[in-house]
Amino acid sequence: MNATLARILETRTLLSPDGQEIALHSALPAAEGEILQYWLRAHQPRRLLEIGLAYGVSSLFVLDAASAWGIERYDIIDAFQSGQWQGLGARHLAEAGFEAAYTLHEELSETCLPRMLAAGMRFDFAFVDGWHTFDQALLEFYYINRMLETGGIVVFDDMHLPSLQKLLRYLGQYPAYAALPLPPAVSQSLPAKVRTVAGLPPCRLAGLRKIAPDDRDWDWFEDF
Repeated sequence: MNATLARILETRTLLSPDGQEIALHSALPAAEGEILQYWLRAHQPRRLLEIGLAYGVSSLFVLDAASAWGIERYDIIDAFQSGQWQGLGARHLAEAGFEAAYTLHEELSETCLPRMLAAGMRFDFAFVDGWHTFDQALLEFYYINRMLETGGIVVFDDMHLPSLQKLLRYLGQYPAYAALPLPPAVSQSLPAKVRTVAGLPPCRLAGLRKIAPDDRDWDWFEDF
C-alpha cells in the first residue's frame, strides 16, 4: 500500500493547509478500498473516471492498484476540491507521487459529463461518489453509461443510503448490465450475511459490469 494512503488510514487524521488537524471523515474505509482494488485488478481498466475526490482516499486506492498495469487517463470531477475539501485530495495525490496521473475537473458533474460525452471520451471504469440524491446519481450514470465501453465497470459508494439502493434496483433491470460479484471472503462473511438477511446491501460498495451495448428500445421500462 502507498505510504500516504497507509498513513491516512492508520492515523485517521489530516492536516489542513494552515496546519490544523482534521479528523478523517467522508473517506472510503480500508475494507471497502480492498473490495474496490479487487474489482480493479480483475478488470484492469485503463481509462478511468471518478466523481468526487474529497480527501483523495478512494483515488489513492485506485491508483495504488492501477500502478501494477498502468493507465491511459484518469479524470476526476470535484467542483468543491479547492473549497470544501481545502485541496487536500489533490495534495495527498501529489504527496503519493500521483500528481501527473490524473486530470482534475473542478466543476459540477452535470456540466462536466455532457462535455466529456460531446468530446467523444470513453471509459472502462467509473467510480461514483458525489452528490447522493437519486436524481443526481441517476443523471451521472446516464452519461457514464453512454461513455462506458462494453466490458467496463461502474462502482457506487455509500450503498447504505436509500437513494442509492433504489437506484441500483433500477439499474439492475438494465439488460446490458450485470452485478459485480463481491470477493468470496466478503460475500461469505458473517456481517455480509446478516446485512443481506436484514434486507441491506452486504457492504457500502456496489458494482455493475457492462456486458453488452445498451440497445434498449425507445420505450423500454422495467418497474423497480
